[in-house]
Amino acid sequence: MTAAIPSSWDRTVDVLVLGSGAAGLSAAVAAHDGGAETLVLEKAPLIGGTAGVSGGIIWIPLNRHMAAAGISDSREEALEYIRRLTLGSEPDPALLETYVDRAHEVAAYLEDNTPLRLMVSSSFTDYYADLPGGKPEGGRSLESEPFDARAQLGADAPKVRTSPHLAWLTLDEGAKALIGGDVPADLAAQRERDDVRVIGSALVASLYRGLIDRGVEVVTGARADELVRDDDGAIVGAVVEQGGARRAIGARRGVVIATGGFEWNPELVKAFIGEPLEPMSPPHNEGDGLRMAMEAGAALGNMRAFWGQPALLDPDAEFEGERMIEMGGARAIPGVVVVNRHGERFVNEAVSYQDFPKAVAAFDPVRVEHPNHDHWMVYDQRLKDSAAILPSMPAGEPAPDWVHRGETIRELAEDAGIDPDGLEATIARWNEHAAAGADPDFGRGSAWYEAFMTGGPTPAVLQPVEQGPFYAMRMFHGALGTNGGPRITADGEVRNLRGGVIEGLYAAGNAAACPLGDSYPGGGATLGPALTFGFIAGSHAARRGAAS
Repeated sequence: MTAAIPSSWDRTVDVLVLGSGAAGLSAAVAAHDGGAETLVLEKAPLIGGTAGVSGGIIWIPLNRHMAAAGISDSREEALEYIRRLTLGSEPDPALLETYVDRAHEVAAYLEDNTPLRLMVSSSFTDYYADLPGGKPEGGRSLESEPFDARAQLGADAPKVRTSPHLAWLTLDEGAKALIGGDVPADLAAQRERDDVRVIGSALVASLYRGLIDRGVEVVTGARADELVRDDDGAIVGAVVEQGGARRAIGARRGVVIATGGFEWNPELVKAFIGEPLEPMSPPHNEGDGLRMAMEAGAALGNMRAFWGQPALLDPDAEFEGERMIEMGGARAIPGVVVVNRHGERFVNEAVSYQDFPKAVAAFDPVRVEHPNHDHWMVYDQRLKDSAAILPSMPAGEPAPDWVHRGETIRELAEDAGIDPDGLEATIARWNEHAAAGADPDFGRGSAWYEAFMTGGPTPAVLQPVEQGPFYAMRMFHGALGTNGGPRITADGEVRNLRGGVIEGLYAAGNAAACPLGDSYPGGGATLGPALTFGFIAGSHAARRGAAS
């Protein structure tokens, strides 16, 4: 429920920002620069939220780095491309235009007014670059330059999250290393020793340094529990739990909810997503912002959508006290086949991480089941000897005991609990298609994303599964975050379920209904809107009531 105004506030500021991920930090920069006394509260003990463990890339059409690199872009192209991908599922079509018009301005402002420095991630083209408006030459995906946290943050550096999923390389460096580029073998280790941040941690650390320079306080271990509203229904603060005590924090101009998604809340996941997820974000994204917004009467959007990531589990790995679900990018390696419990393929294994989970969720009305909820990566000894499936499973090393194996396909199926007849038939059919150089079943080798870093798809990815022993690894329905929540206006204000807006309440990032719906135009399609609409919300909140 929302709380009534207390008899006295424990503290009062102009703009209260809840959450310290990309959206929250961007909102705080904008609010401060708009003349508002600003405070950031973070539930977790570390700063950065989901952005801090992410790849840190942001998808920004029309950005100035594209022009500097000689890559053309236009408003019309960007909108044509986005609309082709959303298929009308976006919560508010007008916000697509807001994003295209404002995102590049926000990125430029943050570069010009904080330590954030961006660069074109040259290996990243648009994920569907062969569709109208797509950019096969790339340029819309930007990432942070490496950030020397030891020099720039000093004793504050350990407060900023780093990723448990990705090496200490820029995404561009990681992509080049993946395809055999010239990247020093010890670069990641050297960066880690010197505390030179990259990817999401560099993005967060740069913006955090910008807030330090402004004197904006970021308080960790402070969980917002209730919004406070006045007699007119406007949001004027929040009740916060900190150190075992409850404090009332007033906000004269507005509250920005940037608390992340609800992927760590099983009840909310069941209620809205409708299928089990394995969260890969920090274990603090429990839907606090969503709950508070709902209690305030927010209109909702995108509630069944989430940022998917096909995932694997190393049972020996942990992340902040929870089992660590790891990215399952190995599914796209030539010679990997993904099957369900019936031993049947159900998707092009190498489509984007946002699209793959949509096939996992499919319902079979004849069998009356979700046949793909249980699914496995299947591969042979040739691939095991030549590719790293997980960081803990380097090429050529013996597979851990928890990996299923068999000297024959049938033995493998029996060990993994897959239908043996189905798997034998599927692998035989796959090998026939590999020999013919075409996959008529699911178009492997024909989707742009399969080789978006190397200029487009090729049938060369069709490699047989024929050299025993054979292996299978259970895959999981991973989620980098949810992307549903309060619907917002072009100013970042939360829409009221009964019409109009909830005065004084804003939302951005994974705590809001993403303006792009569940589409994913390219690397950074989560963080681009988060930074942009966080900034828009902070700016508008700073202006609200400023004259009074």
